[in-house]
Amino acid sequence: MKNLISLIILMMSFTIQVEAQKKIRVTKFERNVTSLIGSMNQVKDNSGETCAVLRVRMTDNDFEIEPNLGVLHHEEATGEVRLWIPVDTKRMTIRHPGVLPLAGFEFPVKLEPKVTYDAEVEIVEEVKTRVPKGFHVFLGAGFNVTAISGPSAMLGLNYKHHVVEVGFVYGLNKTDDTYFYDNETNLKAAYNYQPFRISLRYGYDIDLGKMFSITPQIGYAYNNMNGSSIKTGNSDNTFKSTSSTSALASVRLTAKLSKQIGLYVTPEYNFGLSKEDLCKLIGDNDKTFKSWTEGFNLNVGLIIKF
Repeated sequence: MKNLISLIILMMSFTIQVEAQKKIRVTKFERNVTSLIGSMNQVKDNSGETCAVLRVRMTDNDFEIEPNLGVLHHEEATGEVRLWIPVDTKRMTIRHPGVLPLAGFEFPVKLEPKVTYDAEVEIVEEVKTRVPKGFHVFLGAGFNVTAISGPSAMLGLNYKHHVVEVGFVYGLNKTDDTYFYDNETNLKAAYNYQPFRISLRYGYDIDLGKMFSITPQIGYAYNNMNGSSIKTGNSDNTFKSTSSTSALASVRLTAKLSKQIGLYVTPEYNFGLSKEDLCKLIGDNDKTFKSWTEGFNLNVGLIIKF
């Protein structure tokens, strides 16, 4: 059981790819109402209009600032560069070695003559999660309608039609009453049992046109039975629970209601692999229960793709 849970967690960890990427970001762009640099400015553009002054503070001197109408004059100081640019300038491109350029950064304000504008730029590292191409996650909810009836759920991963899914069934019905004696006449305990199942399946999804698909599957199931005492004073933890394992073969047939939602029906057949002694006793007493772990089952429900 622990190995199955570990496998599920490992399977989920491989589905999302994490990427770290450095980017250039403008953290500030605003008018500086106290600076005298712009008001003392005498640099004019080709049309005779006095320039605006863009003062860019940087984390290092490797940044390159390229306004879309060019730079008519510039001065460098520690940690910043001052650019005299035409007032019709609307955007700039910022470059830095080893980092993707920030192209076409739009100025948030219209520039005015003889006004100083302060900007700050830095390099930030963004962490992004990415789903591989051809990959999607799906969830399902349904009902087991044969030997053991009860609600079911599944979580699956589909990568280029290869399907891995984890399923769960909770049985609502109980086994027949089972009596345990320590000799021919002395009743030691009496229980009935309610089952649940966890399964892991692998399959290959085949499209049958736009409306239908079929997914042949093979898998492994862990079957657990929890007992409830049915006779006061005759309970024994030795008989409280038991389990078995089985291999299974199934075929899921899906009718697509939309790109994300579908209805499915899954017939399956179970082949017993291992069984505790108590599980054998319960199966001998209740043939319906036995067929659940060693026989035919049917599950129907709704499936949602993300």
